[in-house]
Amino acid sequence: MVQSVSAPFTVAPQAALPALPAVPLVSVIVPSFNHARYLRECVDSVLTQDHPAIELIVVDDGSTDGSIEVLKSYGNRLRLLQQRGGRQARARNLALAVARGELVAFLDSDDRWRPGRISAAVAAFRTQPQAALVWADHAFIDAEGRPLGERRWVSPGGDFRRVLIAGNPICNATVTVRRAVLDQIGGFDERAPRVCDGAAWTQIAARGHVFVHLPQVVLDYRLHGGNDSARFAPMTHDRDTALLAAAQAYVRHGVVAGPADLAWLRGVLLRQFAFRAAAWVQRKWALGRLSEWRARAYEALGSDAGLHAFARLQAVKRWVGRR
Repeated sequence: MVQSVSAPFTVAPQAALPALPAVPLVSVIVPSFNHARYLRECVDSVLTQDHPAIELIVVDDGSTDGSIEVLKSYGNRLRLLQQRGGRQARARNLALAVARGELVAFLDSDDRWRPGRISAAVAAFRTQPQAALVWADHAFIDAEGRPLGERRWVSPGGDFRRVLIAGNPICNATVTVRRAVLDQIGGFDERAPRVCDGAAWTQIAARGHVFVHLPQVVLDYRLHGGNDSARFAPMTHDRDTALLAAAQAYVRHGVVAGPADLAWLRGVLLRQFAFRAAAWVQRKWALGRLSEWRARAYEALGSDAGLHAFARLQAVKRWVGRR
């Protein structure tokens, strides 16, 4: 069963997406950095999928823990690309440049897919031929692979594009997306490498494409001390960058148009910036470095060019200035 979560669009409809082949090639992209401990489990979970047409592209970002040796042991069962210090956005763009699939899926090198993950996504595209992106639910595991529970998404109703910009519910390693749609948005935004996946989904949604949710668990997401999402400071910077880009795309493509829409978007921006600002104040105050934080915050919040008509970020700036 699939569930379409896209509400009727206020933007101009997209041209019909081309039909997929009966057996589409799925390009699987795995950025990797110092996850040798988990890497074989990750790669095996891709290579044992039952979909008959998969190419696996792994981009190593300068690992020093033996990851390269693990990857080379697979021979021509995967394609290995190497970069150094490029992070996930650049790794995904590098892989996209050589990918041949009509569909693209993603996995991080410390996680693992469950059996049937790709075939379930391909079946969803057949059921919903105008879908641009299919995503699903996921479970959590610890560093040793022990289960920690599941996260199943329940639609709150309304326009999914509003849900997406207010707080991305999509786990990137459950996503299968049309290559043509990624090409439309120019790939992944390297200005926000740690949240480039969510940034891409908002850019796709802004163009009026259909998202489909597959209500089944297809991924084991591993929680351990080295997760990128645990790095608060750089994640905050990237989320701010991606949020502003998403807001600009929603305006540019007509998702946000009238006064009520503008007021709603202003509220989304202010709530998210204020929440992250409060967290930064708490951390920098504890470290005695509030002036350093304030300078960074003013720089970030000052980058609201093109949003002045509806995003009164001066209110946030004044709030920062009183602290």
